[in-house]
Formats: sequence, structure tokens, C-alpha cells
Amino acid sequence: MKIVNDASFQSDVIDASQRNPVVVCFAAEWSHPSQSAVASLEQMESSYAGRATFVTMDFDENQHTADRYGVSVMPGFVVFADSQPRDGWSGVYADTIREKLDQVIPRSSSTPSNAGDRTQRR
Repeated sequence: MKIVNDASFQSDVIDASQRNPVVVCFAAEWSHPSQSAVASLEQMESSYAGRATFVTMDFDENQHTADRYGVSVMPGFVVFADSQPRDGWSGVYADTIREKLDQVIPRSSSTPSNAGDRTQRR
């Protein structure tokens, strides 16, 4: 998972969210819940490949960005899409993380919904 900071936030998060939603995890090395959250996101990352980007920011070293998006509890999450924050929450619960992501990140579909409509009957 990519590590971003205040200086790279515009390009790595805001601009990148024009292509795919970007999930930012604000964490701290000294926070055990933060480390659990980062590990959970790393495990989930492959299931959202091509549909979302996951990044982490050090809460202590990037206080300006954390303050700007109202993150005061770690781990804190903000999902960006179309250059805008779409949702934010705190906590480590993997089910909550997936639920929030599924509200913002489009699900992949391997078969068009009308594929069966083209069959000819004889």
C-alpha cells in the first residue's frame, strides 16, 4: 500500500480519485488499532484491484491533512471519489470497512446484464 503525505496528497489522492476511488487510512506507528487497520486494508486491496486505490498517511506527520478532513481518531478513513471526500469513519472493523467501501466503489461485473437477451429461439 502506498504511503502518502501532505505534499503528495493532491496528486496521489485528489487527482487520482478522478480515475478510481481512493481510500485513505490515517494511522500512527504507535497505535496498535492503526496497524491492524492497515493490515486489513492490505488484505482487502486485491479484491478491489482496478476499482480502488488504497493509501496510508502517518497521522502524526501529516496533521494538516488530517485536520482538514476532520480526522481526530485513529485509525481514521476517508474515501475520495471525483476529487471529493465521499465518506469518513474511524475504527478497525473489517466488515465496516468493506460495507463503507462497497457504498462508494463500484462492483465489478464480468457478464453484461443483458447478455441472455440476445439468444435466438427456434
